[in-house]
Amino acid sequence: MQSLKLRAPWKMGLALSTALITVACSQLPEQPLASRLPFFANQAQAQTETQPSWATIEQNLITEHNRVRQNPQSYIPILEAYLASMNAQGNIPNGCGPRCTLLTTEGKPAVEEAIRYLRNQPAVGPLTLSTGAARAAKAHAQDQSDGTTGHTGSDGSRPHERLARFGVANAGSGENIAYGPTTAEKVMLSLIVDDGVSDRGHRINMFKPEWTMAGAGCGPHATYGSVCVIEYAKAPRGAAAADQQFTVVNNGTVELQALKVAGVDVLSSPLGISQARNIQLSDGCKVNLTLQLGGNYLPLDWNDLDLCAATLTIDSQNYFNVQY
Repeated sequence: MQSLKLRAPWKMGLALSTALITVACSQLPEQPLASRLPFFANQAQAQTETQPSWATIEQNLITEHNRVRQNPQSYIPILEAYLASMNAQGNIPNGCGPRCTLLTTEGKPAVEEAIRYLRNQPAVGPLTLSTGAARAAKAHAQDQSDGTTGHTGSDGSRPHERLARFGVANAGSGENIAYGPTTAEKVMLSLIVDDGVSDRGHRINMFKPEWTMAGAGCGPHATYGSVCVIEYAKAPRGAAAADQQFTVVNNGTVELQALKVAGVDVLSSPLGISQARNIQLSDGCKVNLTLQLGGNYLPLDWNDLDLCAATLTIDSQNYFNVQY
């Protein structure tokens, strides 16, 4: 058994709306694209909100996505609150900012139908964060910052081509895009309700059991304020084997706040003291790793670390040990 050991550096001084345009695409099998334009009583007001932290939304999107896939009924109270915010015409006063009314296409019936759907939707497997899929999603979001929409990139690329470009081998792929929402929860709500999309293609993508990997990328959008892209992929046969997984164990004195692979946090939440978690690697075994402990520890960068079938342990003195 081989072992590597490294100590974290010490110490550091501490000194728009909910249901907007969405676009869905699936390559397993091919489905027609679906899109819906948002309608604002005051379009200018809808675009003046402070821009959020894109990295935070991207991380939270995978967490929220797994929440709704593994417990669909957990979103029923959120949809019920959304339904209660609608007026008699099915529109949402202040839904896109102060004095800005969000005009829906279907109104209350779409939300009521979504609630019924969630009541009967069984849980499906969680999505493993794919750093390659996240890069592909981010690249498409940045490509659309000028106000363009849709699944085709400015270079003519399609979702499966962008995934391949970023090294994501897959046996099927899909893509959801939401324009306007600025929190992960609002993106999820928009995709679940799928207002104005007759085949509910975004919702279908969300709950497809075939998807095993996903990545999200968000950014500013000249027309709708924000755009969030979610890439889905089905792992090829044998690609999600146990030898592409590693385990992280925290026996230290502080929580592990972040564990980043190629700059993307693969922890769904901080890893507390005496906790352990399995992490699936979807883009190769050798990775550039960044670890952030709580307290006053500086981030630790560890490059070209082979993590497949390894156990990364934080010991009682907050040293990092990797065993194979």
